[in-house]
Amino acid sequence: MTIHSITRSPQFGRWLQLLPGLIAALFTLAFSSWILLTTDEGKKERSNQLEQDLLWQKQAITQQIIADTDAITALAATDYSRQSALFQARAMSLIQNSPEIISLVIRNQTDSNVWWGAPQQRTLPFNGESGWSYLRTEPEQPSLAQFALPMADGKHFIVATISFDRLLQQQVPWWIAQRYQVLLLNHNFATLAAKSSRQLDPSGLKTRISLDSPPLGLAIQAELYHAPRHRLTESLPWLLLVLAIGMLASTALLHRVMRVRSFAESQLRAETALRQAMEDSLVSGMRAMDKDGRLIYVNRAFCEMTGYSADELLGQQPPLPYWPPEELERCQAAFDAIRQGRADPNGQAVRFMRKNGERFDVSLHGSNLINAEGRHIGWMGSLYDITELKREREVLQASHQRFVTVLDSLDTAVAVSDADSGELLMSNRQFDRSFNLPDRRGRCCIVPFSARRFDTPVDSEWYDGLHKRWFQIKSRHNLWVDDSDVWLEVATDITALKSAAERERLQNEKIQQTSRLISMGEMASSLAHELNQPLGAIASYASGCRNILANPTPNLQQLSQAIDKMGEQARRAGQIIRGIREFVQRRAPHRRRCTITGLLDTVLDLQSHEAVRRQVAISISEPSDLPDLYVDPIMLEQVLFNLIRNAMEAMSETPIEQKTLAIMLSREHDYLQVIIADRGTGISAEQMEQLFKPFYTTKDTGMGMGLNICRSIIEYHQGRLWAENNPSGGCRFIFTVPFSEESQANEP
Repeated sequence: MTIHSITRSPQFGRWLQLLPGLIAALFTLAFSSWILLTTDEGKKERSNQLEQDLLWQKQAITQQIIADTDAITALAATDYSRQSALFQARAMSLIQNSPEIISLVIRNQTDSNVWWGAPQQRTLPFNGESGWSYLRTEPEQPSLAQFALPMADGKHFIVATISFDRLLQQQVPWWIAQRYQVLLLNHNFATLAAKSSRQLDPSGLKTRISLDSPPLGLAIQAELYHAPRHRLTESLPWLLLVLAIGMLASTALLHRVMRVRSFAESQLRAETALRQAMEDSLVSGMRAMDKDGRLIYVNRAFCEMTGYSADELLGQQPPLPYWPPEELERCQAAFDAIRQGRADPNGQAVRFMRKNGERFDVSLHGSNLINAEGRHIGWMGSLYDITELKREREVLQASHQRFVTVLDSLDTAVAVSDADSGELLMSNRQFDRSFNLPDRRGRCCIVPFSARRFDTPVDSEWYDGLHKRWFQIKSRHNLWVDDSDVWLEVATDITALKSAAERERLQNEKIQQTSRLISMGEMASSLAHELNQPLGAIASYASGCRNILANPTPNLQQLSQAIDKMGEQARRAGQIIRGIREFVQRRAPHRRRCTITGLLDTVLDLQSHEAVRRQVAISISEPSDLPDLYVDPIMLEQVLFNLIRNAMEAMSETPIEQKTLAIMLSREHDYLQVIIADRGTGISAEQMEQLFKPFYTTKDTGMGMGLNICRSIIEYHQGRLWAENNPSGGCRFIFTVPFSEESQANEP
């Protein structure tokens, strides 16, 4: 059911007319309930207030009695004599500061005679006992109490008489006496003294509290005084009821008029709401001007655009507040064009200004404003904010320009081609230059550099046989701006990199060959020593054979043994020569099965003469279960040879007893780890960073290529080589080589 149909429903209209009377009745009921609740809450509040005030009064009276008792006790401890000025001063000060003490005397303990009294005219009877006691008085006279204490001399009593009336008069303040009747009661709850006496409250609200510290079982009681209430408060609910009945009557009288007016008003509200909804739903700003150019209407969108409220804009005349100072002429021209009927039907582009100073662009349209009688009363204008549209167009154009500029500045060739037809959709300047494409080529197709795959990106190398150049190709499948499938291909010229890599490979081979030749020269002395032994043995065995043959009856068994020994020494010399030849031979790496202990034995044989000359003790630590290696033995021997030789040279200045070279073999997961530790001078942090760089050396005659070549060899075998200082002094070089499977390690 719509709002219009609800407002026209007779049943709803009747309930609507009875609503004011119903509200008045509910208001009367609620107000009466409030009066009752507040009355009960007021009684509870007064009771709580009475208890709090009486507790305060109890504390005040208790403190005063305790103070008087302490003062009398102190006075009893003072040395007494009729001529004592100190005692006289303290006694008079106590009587003046405590008006409730009406008499203070000193009596003899034996005959109760008064030795001294103040004031002198108030000498009251004494029962002869120490402590607190009631003093008998006439019925019409105020109640009194005595407090007696023996003096310090043990011969006299000091007796103070206290008036309960004066105690209440002094200790009950005016604000409590104005609210309550305060009574001081004895242990039988008989009244000893009273403060004020007026008409008590009919509710009989009162509270009684016993005093704790003073003796005699005293209690204090307070009862609330009567507070007269205004008659208007009691009759207020009846007055409200009468007013509610009057409201119901007036509602009935206005019922007939309201029925007639409600229908017309509902129609007007519906029409106005529809018009307002239509205007508020517009995203275009609407404004109306009279013939004088004065603004007479603006809609919500127009106010949001300019930042001004409708009250700030209505009645304004040119120059309008949303015209920028620098655009006054253009805005005035557009305003005049609308007034003169010369406005462009397609709209005029004008720049306006928001209230905060921000500029924005609009498309302005204008037309004549005709009223219901057909008279021309002004002009109607509409405007649409095109700032964002204009900015996006400029940003898109600038972004495209930057994109093209970046692509054209790249040294890499970039092209986008259609995935189905191969048509070249876009290319940068480097692509056109690399493949000789003309600037004005029209539509053309390109051939893929390599086979394309939609599932994974394609990275490959392509050789241009025509221009003899190498390119690294990266192909990616993507979507174009129209959602069509395209291929993005990036071609990087790597000809220079290829040439540099080839030159580096040849240079490394030459450097390795040179290093081997240098190493061979350094091993010449060791070779001479090694070859002298088998050659000398062969010469000795040959001389022995000649001696045996010179005998008339040669011993053929000894001759055969000598010849076998000569063969063994010849084979040993041949092995030494072949090892050196393979070491310096320039050839491609070739892996085969070998053991690290065999390689190490070969290198130590070559270095044995050098170790004896330098007086270096070599120790080897190895486990018994090391697997075989699949490496190039000659290369790995070169690494071991260089590291062991460097370690011995590093200990040239080390004392003889500390010249120890430790070689430790171990297995770290799937890798063989070799540690060669010396006791030399060690390596500084600066040298450690430069140690493996080409042509860096710490020797006077070194080339600086040995460690670099060693690292290249180890990395070729998928291992790692590094150096660190030895904790016990010196340095140690560590390298790892994987225990690879034979099928993976062998090369074709």
